[in-house]
Amino acid sequence: MTLHRAIPLLAATLITLLSPVQAQATTAPASCTTTPRLSGSFLQPGLGDTWEPETWSQELGVLGRACMDQLVLQWTADSRAKETVYPTSMAGWTQGTETDVVEKALAAADSAGMQVYLGLQVNDDWWNKYADDTAWLDNEATVANRIADELWTKYRGHQSLTGWYLSFEVDNWNFGEAADQAAMAAFYKKVADHLHTLSPGKPVVISPFFNTAGGLTTAQWQSMWTTILATSPIDVIALQDGVGAGHATTGRLAAWFAATKNAINAARPTTKLWADTETFTPDFTPMATKDIVADMRAVQPYVSGYWSFSYDHYQSPLQVAAVHDAAYRDYLATGSVETVAPTTPTGLTATATGPLTVSLSWNASTDAIGVAGYQIIRNGVVVKNLQGTATTFTDDGLDPSTAYTYSVKAFDAAGNVSAASSQKPATTPAAPANPTNLAAGRAYTVSMPAAASYPDAGAELTDGVYGAATYGDAAWQGRNTAAPYSVVVDLGAAKRVKEVQSDWLQVKGVYIFLPKKVTYETSSDGVAYTALGSVNAPAAGDADQSRKYRLLGVDRTARYVRVTVEPVSSAWSMPDEIEVRTDTA
Repeated sequence: MTLHRAIPLLAATLITLLSPVQAQATTAPASCTTTPRLSGSFLQPGLGDTWEPETWSQELGVLGRACMDQLVLQWTADSRAKETVYPTSMAGWTQGTETDVVEKALAAADSAGMQVYLGLQVNDDWWNKYADDTAWLDNEATVANRIADELWTKYRGHQSLTGWYLSFEVDNWNFGEAADQAAMAAFYKKVADHLHTLSPGKPVVISPFFNTAGGLTTAQWQSMWTTILATSPIDVIALQDGVGAGHATTGRLAAWFAATKNAINAARPTTKLWADTETFTPDFTPMATKDIVADMRAVQPYVSGYWSFSYDHYQSPLQVAAVHDAAYRDYLATGSVETVAPTTPTGLTATATGPLTVSLSWNASTDAIGVAGYQIIRNGVVVKNLQGTATTFTDDGLDPSTAYTYSVKAFDAAGNVSAASSQKPATTPAAPANPTNLAAGRAYTVSMPAAASYPDAGAELTDGVYGAATYGDAAWQGRNTAAPYSVVVDLGAAKRVKEVQSDWLQVKGVYIFLPKKVTYETSSDGVAYTALGSVNAPAAGDADQSRKYRLLGVDRTARYVRVTVEPVSSAWSMPDEIEVRTDTA
């Protein structure tokens, strides 16, 4: 398997909506002189499509109280699906949203006195083609200009329309060749020249990213951007810091931002460098305020502004618990991040409730601003950051006949963590004995082809060879998608099914995630399927690992077993073995 195509979709397209709004936390009025601070937020149109005008007004009020006056509508069209988020008259295109998201965003921003940057198109083919297919890329430039023409004609009267955002994101893994860099320079020039002519004075922004797990070095990155910017009239580079995505650590940011700034100074000094500060964690939960501030401070010598990806989705009290917004605004009000930890959880109990599960409960902690959640610690390792105020948790996907030890810590939105509760043991009972794997060596079909970099020769999922916990192991097959897909295993004849399991890989550093859910179904004819059961993602922590999604306690006679995968988001999901077990030979 090659690493050239192993870098997956960046975090900036990964949105997982969290818990509903909880009780409002209070904080002092924010001071908009505090530095560093966020000035704007990305918003994905699917969320805005669900909002009434009153909700838009409320959301922009949230941003305003957090000292933000800019909104980036991340895209307005999908050129692969030929869909827009506004009424379109482009031949062969349709509107893919219920409402005119562009109009709603601009109208709300007009009233709020905010600025809006309109993203042009996204296209999932980008993550396979990059700059390798120059004809495709040139056509996408033409499409971008057509979309911009329509947007400008329809919405130019809005005073809030401030600039443009180009969604295709260049990284340090897939653009190392001179031909790739020349192709991107030509793409940027074609689109940016058109936008500057169409809407003089409206800046054009891009948001590249880097992943320090491999790819170009900082020196090569600097050289690449010096080359691209020499002929590309880009006004702003909003460089993703990658910390939330797990692509970098705070301590490594300065070198990458310095290299980008050096390229700007050498090739196009009028280009501005902003930070696209990630405000989420690799689990797609809100990042602690102290970490957001630390990341901003790390790049402060090199940038002149900060966008967030994404306050609207990960800090707004319209989407998550209000303590996250309150903690950030407390920083703005005081100039420092609050440092008082929550009280220690008490009364922890741990009870094994089956061969694969342990149920936990504890007494609630308290905090100066508000408890944001609890860390579930299994055998000394944090395996789950449980968001919200719930004081129970079921740890699923465990091993039978295994002893575990648990403790719990409380955390707040500022990033303070309590001391650990007392430890409690629990031992899972034995699982039913199902020694015969009916799927061994059996044929299967998959509804979605595997990626060329992680191919399937047609036998990997039932050959009995388990992959090691590394994406370089050829036993794994992979797909970079947010769409569900399924595997159908033909057992050859009707068999009695007592247990089903599938094996999955997690390597968060390169965006390989365990599935959100795996559903098992059976059929006698391969046409009509009946649900057998579903398994949700286990509490796994951040380490590279493989995990089994195991379903016990079933009893069904069937010839076909269908395994349907729901990925956690637009990222890699990588399966290996599928086993269908029974208690007889």
